[in-house]
Amino acid sequence: MADKSMTVPAVRTENLTKVYSPRHLALNHVSLELEPGTVLGILGPNGAGKTTLVKLLIGLQRPTSGRVYIFGRRMSPNAGMLRQKIGYMPADLKLPENSTPIDFLDYVGRLSGMVRADRRNRLGYLLRATDLTNDASRPIRVLSTGMRTRLAIAASLIHDPELLIWDEPSHGLDPEARRSMIELTGQLAKSKTIILSSHQISDVQTLCTRALVLDRGEVVFNGDPSELSKSGLPSQIEIDLRGDKKEIAEAFKSIQEFEELASAKLTKTLLQIDISPRSSHATALANVLVTLADHKVEMADLRVSGGSTETAIASLLKEDSNRGLTRAFRPAEAA
Repeated sequence: MADKSMTVPAVRTENLTKVYSPRHLALNHVSLELEPGTVLGILGPNGAGKTTLVKLLIGLQRPTSGRVYIFGRRMSPNAGMLRQKIGYMPADLKLPENSTPIDFLDYVGRLSGMVRADRRNRLGYLLRATDLTNDASRPIRVLSTGMRTRLAIAASLIHDPELLIWDEPSHGLDPEARRSMIELTGQLAKSKTIILSSHQISDVQTLCTRALVLDRGEVVFNGDPSELSKSGLPSQIEIDLRGDKKEIAEAFKSIQEFEELASAKLTKTLLQIDISPRSSHATALANVLVTLADHKVEMADLRVSGGSTETAIASLLKEDSNRGLTRAFRPAEAA
């Protein structure tokens, strides 16, 4: 007999709506259907509804209206057995500081009902897959942000779930670790359905087969990630920055690592970027703006071949604007 999870959508939502009092509409009539094997990327600034959607999908909250189905069964806060099919990695990681990675993973495996032999087999594999073998016996409190992120990914995989939901899986990862995470996601996608939320369009375009963009609880884009790409636009951009010097420097360190940029230069508060001709200009600009906003750095002005801020943004994001991406990546809201 065929596995039911392979004959019905892995995830289906019907007019999913969540209202927080007093009268705060966090999610508004989101209908979604994912076939098994889909890798969905959820994009949007802080407050767009990403975390609310994730919590509803895993049954941590009840919807105000609408329904969630996971592998054909209705999700609710009481659906504990159904949640065992899900591997979840939250953005706000809270790990036991005095434990070690190997003890923590073993503990998560026990909570998932795994027998000792199965836990031990999975532990070795996951520590190697997330490059934590050499740090397996160190206290978690001494691990870097990137190591903690990789440990959280391993914890979400310990019970070999059918559905993975990761919130900001590339957070804190250096370029090499990020490449490893991309390779791991590609391997997992061969046998699992994956949902990941991110601020980075490039992550979604690299990892995902489908993209969902939220803004203020509304779906403003739902489709092929390649449709977010644009071409034939000016590649040299100057951005005048306003903010704390240390935060500007930290943001610039991140921006320098963007694969979409051929070069990046910072002179005091003037950021100059040259977008690779092979890259999406909308992707590159959106990632730069969101990174600045994450560091509380304001964009005082933006110029492309002498154009004004408004003209440059309208030109670079004109097609995305029709879908709502200009609002979805407005720096003031992403901060």
